[in-house]
Amino acid sequence: METPYKYYEKKLGFKIKYLIYDRDYHVDSLKLISYRAINWRMNSDTCIEKQLRRGSLGCDALVVFDSLSQDWKDRITTKFGKPKEEVKKSWFAQHYVADREAFDFYIGYRYGEKNSKKLELDTIEQYGYNASVLNTVLIMKNNRKQYLKALGYTSVDIWDSLSRDVNAFRDVDHNLPTTKDSLRYKVNKYVKEGYAGLISGKFGMQNALKIKEREQEALLDELLAKHTNLDNTLIATVYNAIAEQKNWPTITAQTVGNRKEKSNLVIYAGRNGVSALSNNILMQNKRQAPTSPMLYWTLDGWDAELLYQKSTIDKKGYSVTTYHNRLTMVVVLDPFNKYPVGYAIGTHETPELIKEALRNAFNHTAELFGQRFKPYQLQSDNYQKKALTPVYEACTKYYTPAAVKNAKAKVIEPYFAHINKTYCKLMDNWSGFGVGSGSKNQPNSEMLAKLSRSFPDEIGCRKQLESIIAAERSKKQKQYLEQWENTQETHRLPMPTENYLLALGKTTGDTNKLEGSGLHIKINGVKRTYDCFELDFRQQAHQNWNILYDDNNLNEVLAISADQKYRFVLQDKYIQSMAIAEHNEDDGWQRQRVKEYNNTAIKFITDTREDNANVLDQFFNQNPLLNDTLAKHLLTDSRGQHKDNKSQQRLQPEAEKVLLKQERTIQKAAEKSWQDEQNEYHNNKIDLNNYI
Repeated sequence: METPYKYYEKKLGFKIKYLIYDRDYHVDSLKLISYRAINWRMNSDTCIEKQLRRGSLGCDALVVFDSLSQDWKDRITTKFGKPKEEVKKSWFAQHYVADREAFDFYIGYRYGEKNSKKLELDTIEQYGYNASVLNTVLIMKNNRKQYLKALGYTSVDIWDSLSRDVNAFRDVDHNLPTTKDSLRYKVNKYVKEGYAGLISGKFGMQNALKIKEREQEALLDELLAKHTNLDNTLIATVYNAIAEQKNWPTITAQTVGNRKEKSNLVIYAGRNGVSALSNNILMQNKRQAPTSPMLYWTLDGWDAELLYQKSTIDKKGYSVTTYHNRLTMVVVLDPFNKYPVGYAIGTHETPELIKEALRNAFNHTAELFGQRFKPYQLQSDNYQKKALTPVYEACTKYYTPAAVKNAKAKVIEPYFAHINKTYCKLMDNWSGFGVGSGSKNQPNSEMLAKLSRSFPDEIGCRKQLESIIAAERSKKQKQYLEQWENTQETHRLPMPTENYLLALGKTTGDTNKLEGSGLHIKINGVKRTYDCFELDFRQQAHQNWNILYDDNNLNEVLAISADQKYRFVLQDKYIQSMAIAEHNEDDGWQRQRVKEYNNTAIKFITDTREDNANVLDQFFNQNPLLNDTLAKHLLTDSRGQHKDNKSQQRLQPEAEKVLLKQERTIQKAAEKSWQDEQNEYHNNKIDLNNYI
């Protein structure tokens, strides 16, 4: 900062711009007098103020400080400090220049065994300031005359003066010596060695390493990497047993500790496991949440931190109530806005509970968007991987399981912590984080025990969890629906009912035959009837059908043939009112629908039979040798009309009689012809009278 004091012609002056208030005055001016008045007083023989220097370009006008009144001097020194000290400080500060080359040198400086270490930033900054201050000291030392002139001295102990100036200069955070001799030694070393002369010996090459050879490093590292996590003292004991035989320097537990820090990357997996290495040490990818809904789902099970009471009967017939029971909730989460798109609650995590959560998710998409949609990508952990992978793959376009034991890959884990802190903690049956872990995140166990009898039962606890999901959906559903508009069409993947039931449907375990009234199925002990208006379903009436269904929507089921070649989505059969008095519009519409379906079936049958007749008629015409066969007489005529079984039964015996009669006639004709020929031959060749 500029000082108002300045020596001129060995006299201490004060810049008048710090006194005036009306002409080019300084912002820090005391504003004691006008420029004209002070100028008049300095030129007056009767006033005490004496002019030291007139103002000119680059030079401020000065008044002799000692000529000012005591009152003004007090006010000046109160605000700007003692004149001589401030002049020195100002002069030093004016010549101080930050040495960027010094900072760059210390930034690039490396040290250590393999030159792998760099100076810490605080150390770099301090060394840079030290070099910059020493540069200033050298300037002042080399321009001693100007320095003395600025101070108003004719002679001075230069190192003593410089030491006091350096100690007083605290505009930067240097740590140069405080005594003149030490400063002199430091300056001389700096002149001789340059920037490196300021670096502490602890940042140089280590000369007294006890662990130098490769064999020593390998032995110590492998002891440190033992999965039994040996302590430093024991490792030093084992190491020294070998060191004494090899004439190596023995080491202490402190040396082991230093090596442990240095070799942390190498030994970490051995001491903590590969998963810990992956989670805590190795490089991990940074991801951002999806920008719109339905691009990414992740699911996982969570043992809810809510206790419920449960009564059971023991072997002796006594009722036993426990209060430590917890439910498991599988949540399907869309990370777009942490929306719980699906969930299921059970006593423990099972594949069926996961399927139930997915069913809830898909049915919820139908509630939100009008039809079921599946996510573009689905992530899960590796629980029951073999059994569930086909299910996951059927529920998405891209199934990406999380890496084994990589909890950080699943963004749903922090979500469980969120609902635990936000909702569960408010309930009296909150169990705290990690039951039995002894962590600080636990409720008052004494109070918890007193309240245990008021804990809800399993149904009540389920309702608590359902209310949490309802609250979460309520808060986030509006944004979820709004941003659905921004989900690209290519990323919107409808989930047809057939695909949905194939992936997540439950099976009745029985097979069923189609009857005229439909397919009669027993689901959860209740008989229900399903049918399908697809004509192909009636053509496969001979099949045994397996049934897949969803408890939450029994309006539709999926029928699969035993050979799995035929699948039909069946609708719940409409039940007609028996009494005319109870008929309604739907009854009439459904009857008309069945009638039209049957007409279509009959037309299909008739058209097919007619087409068959035409084909066969052409076939027999092209093959006249078949004219007299029984098949031609049995087949339908060209009209393609249906012949009932009774007619067929009646016609078939008659046709067989006709055919038999024809064969006998032909046979008799053939026999007669042969006998006649024989008789004629004998008549022409033999005269029987010659033998009589």
